[in-house]
Amino acid sequence: MCLAYPMKVVSRDGINTATCEKDGELHCVDTTFLSEVQIGDWVTVHLGIAREVMTEADARQILDALHALDMVKQGETQVDHLFADLIGREPPRPPSADSD
Repeated sequence: MCLAYPMKVVSRDGINTATCEKDGELHCVDTTFLSEVQIGDWVTVHLGIAREVMTEADARQILDALHALDMVKQGETQVDHLFADLIGREPPRPPSADSD
């Protein structure tokens, strides 16, 4: 399984590189695949390469889910607050075969 982490761009270091922050640590990231990345943008990063620009809200949801996974690995079960967007939501049903 491949996992891309959200990171915030904190500086542009050249045409195809940027410094990004994740969990208080700075990472040099290749931005070749993205046409324009600005300081303050959130990007998904896999193996040191920025793959897409995302909204801060989407980045926060992913970071919360990853934090919840870390908590569960440590035996914590109170993680509902990290999934506020899902609590009380009725999941969409797939279309039935006779809904034509």
